[in-house]
Amino acid sequence: MRLVRSELAPNELTEDMWDGIANRLRNNKGSLGDLGGGNHFLDALAPYEDSRLHLLIHTGSRLESGLVDAYVDHPTKFDREFSRVVSWAEENRATVHAAAETEMGPLELILDLPHNTYELLPEGGAIIRKGAVHMRPGDLNIIPSHMAGDVALARATSQVADALNALSHGTGRAMSRADCKPLADSYDFDALRKRVMLPSGIEDSSLRTDGPFAYRDLDACLELLSGFAEVVERFAVVAYMGHL
Repeated sequence: MRLVRSELAPNELTEDMWDGIANRLRNNKGSLGDLGGGNHFLDALAPYEDSRLHLLIHTGSRLESGLVDAYVDHPTKFDREFSRVVSWAEENRATVHAAAETEMGPLELILDLPHNTYELLPEGGAIIRKGAVHMRPGDLNIIPSHMAGDVALARATSQVADALNALSHGTGRAMSRADCKPLADSYDFDALRKRVMLPSGIEDSSLRTDGPFAYRDLDACLELLSGFAEVVERFAVVAYMGHL
């Protein structure tokens, strides 16, 4: 996840800007700056307590992450390949950041966190975090819910050590993609588009398995994290792109 802050106010984001970013990311398909598929996205966020637009970039390492599986029994090769994949994913987020800057102007980096990591333990062994961010007390984490749901910036408390110094990087799915399809048939995508700006070319059919109905509620997730993290700021999603 990469969170950046714009010099623009939320109401200054235009459809032309959002389409311009989407087109740049489409042109990066298969190379650095590709947003990817599945639940990977770019959100434009309006803070409840601030006047400046933020962007949240969530990309993965796509098929790159599967390359480490063959090296589980070869620690040196595993370490080298895992580090390469993590670095590649960071560079990919930075390239998406740069594409957005071209359309929107300067974007200040707030945080950049990988959510697939491993940590070697002094006594031997390792902690592998998949879909969770390595957090120490006082560290900041960003927790999105879904394309029309709120996002929370949270600070880890001292109690995070009881959770292996890890926090979720999102609320997670409420159902499988297959189970989503019947719900998508009756979902009001027109109302979604009135509430959240989507770039041109994103069809309702491409959102059937990742619509708001597919993900858990933010407040329910924050309740589970009570004691482990404290909310610093909360955002509303004003624009979304994914499935480019």
